[in-house]
Amino acid sequence: METPSKGLSRSHVVSHIVLACLLALLGLLAVPGFCYTPRASNERGAPAMLKTLAAAEADFRANDRDGNKVQDFWTGDVSGLWSEGGGGVPAQLISRATAEADARPLKPLVKTPVPWAGYLFVVLKRDDSTGETYQTDTDGSGRKVRHTSKFGFCAYPAEYGRTGRLTFFMNENNTIFKQDTGGKPLSAWPADETLKAHWEKVD
Repeated sequence: METPSKGLSRSHVVSHIVLACLLALLGLLAVPGFCYTPRASNERGAPAMLKTLAAAEADFRANDRDGNKVQDFWTGDVSGLWSEGGGGVPAQLISRATAEADARPLKPLVKTPVPWAGYLFVVLKRDDSTGETYQTDTDGSGRKVRHTSKFGFCAYPAEYGRTGRLTFFMNENNTIFKQDTGGKPLSAWPADETLKAHWEKVD
């Protein structure tokens, strides 16, 4: 009579290896920020969306999308590039999903902002390099939501460390800068000295 093998069969070995790999993967997923979301992909997508917003601004101004007979940029919020339009018809220069990612909309489209690819977006309030404000009344309507020559946007991670670490911003010159701000959004375009000392240009 054969003596039973004291070693493990090949199938048992494979099973143990698979189990060990699964446990290792679960351990990595438990590490905050590791593979929870495609963070690197999000950080590539945010600058691309800022460029989309800049293109929408160029269209808004060149084609007088709000019908106010003034060549101006929309600076009231991000979502206005979707909702604002002449004759009460939404301009829809950006997607609704992008508009819903506006963290400070003037007229909320959703109860709570919905991140776009892990990021939220806001307009900048002023330009600290010149002292100008971005929100002005360009057409005498009393609404300070436009500017004839300037605009600024900021993109920041909805969940710092999990959906992204970098904060991005850009203005009408279409130059994008980045920095790890701890997940905090900017409210103003930095002064020249601050920009050079603390922010990195995105290629």
